[in-house]
Amino acid sequence: MIKSISEYLRRATVCSLIILCLVSPRAVGAVRIADLDRFPQSASSYLPADPDAQIVDYTDQMSHAGEYLASHFAPWHNDDLSYLSLSMDRVIGFHNAVARKNYYTADAKPYPAASVKKILVNGKIDPNATPRPGVALADADVRILATSTPLFTSRASARGDRGLLKLDAMQNSVIRPGEPLAIFGASADSSWCFIATGTVVGWVRSHKIAVTGREFMERWELAPHSVVVRDNIAINDSKGERLYTIKLGTILPRDDGGILVPEKGGDGRVLAKRVTLEEGAWAPFPVPFTPRNAAAAIDQLMGEPYGWGGANGQRDCSAMTRDYFSVFGVWLPRNSGDQAKMGDRVKLGGIRVGERPQVIAERAVPYSTLIHMPGHIMVYIGVYDSKPVVFHNVWGVRINAGDKLMGRAVIGKAVISSLEVGAEIVNRPKASLIIDRIDALTFPAQPNKREIP
Repeated sequence: MIKSISEYLRRATVCSLIILCLVSPRAVGAVRIADLDRFPQSASSYLPADPDAQIVDYTDQMSHAGEYLASHFAPWHNDDLSYLSLSMDRVIGFHNAVARKNYYTADAKPYPAASVKKILVNGKIDPNATPRPGVALADADVRILATSTPLFTSRASARGDRGLLKLDAMQNSVIRPGEPLAIFGASADSSWCFIATGTVVGWVRSHKIAVTGREFMERWELAPHSVVVRDNIAINDSKGERLYTIKLGTILPRDDGGILVPEKGGDGRVLAKRVTLEEGAWAPFPVPFTPRNAAAAIDQLMGEPYGWGGANGQRDCSAMTRDYFSVFGVWLPRNSGDQAKMGDRVKLGGIRVGERPQVIAERAVPYSTLIHMPGHIMVYIGVYDSKPVVFHNVWGVRINAGDKLMGRAVIGKAVISSLEVGAEIVNRPKASLIIDRIDALTFPAQPNKREIP
């Protein structure tokens, strides 16, 4: 099922460090991860001698930023899902397949198949629907089916046995305030809408989005754009009550008076509301791609709890890399496997494990190179204590929990580590370290897209 979600809905695959071994329960004790003490947990600690040198040529960076905005606004300029390499027939087929699976609730009880069918009937997709342009009014979960109920593919997953991630199989991704989208219709009870953004498709709560008019769209698309460079910026209403939180990497237009956010007026029309963000919370898009700016963005994300598919306002591995590169105008897909195909690529699969650190140190560019292994994506930030070092959001390290069961020594947050994180754990499986499993270096901020010998 996870493979299908990745293939059809362009979602982020779960880090392969946390791929579930869905078997009977077994508790796992806490394990201290040595890398978190050995390596400084601040990207600024790894800055080079010239931290203000441009990592990417400015002309190339501005070209990337133009491509970013074209992808960002793609839902407003397409009548189908071809820009996502999808068709509505494939999406509907996927929904039908999802509805045939067996699920468990958060208390590990079987979820009735009849209830899943009701969800599918309520959220029926019209294959011939003409999309209407829309915008996200707030941050919102994008769900596989039209339900907010967390559903799990096993009892072990529902309970989080042995340190396993409690993976809600209905969670696809999130949308950000001000994000352009296409609306393909509503559920029978009108509480959900089926939408597409520049990266994902799925169901969102109807009150979180709105249909846009031409005047709003032109202002939103043609205005100068800014990017949020601090994480979790609160947007409040006139009474000081929090409406939603804006995350680092969010793209919003601006005018001479400040940043613009969408707001639904009393007549139902979407208006551009001017807000004042705290000083230093935003910058003109894109931010110059220098080591100093890159480290500052990473340090904003450091320590954020792991959130599968953006659940609970948090990020998984590919959501974090996407938001990070967004600051610098580099567009990434939502799925870790697709991110690994962006830009130039150096294959590592045929290189002996012991030689990989040297290849990475020689070929990778700090702060702008992605390191990929199946199901997981990381940002290379340099060499420390003779070890290649990466920034990534990860659930945990595989360990043997006894009786041939697999568990996790939980990290559960964004950290800086080596590619041998967890090597000191005695009861881990063989060849289970990141260095054993990486298969490529990717350079998404470079102008080309080719295999490099």
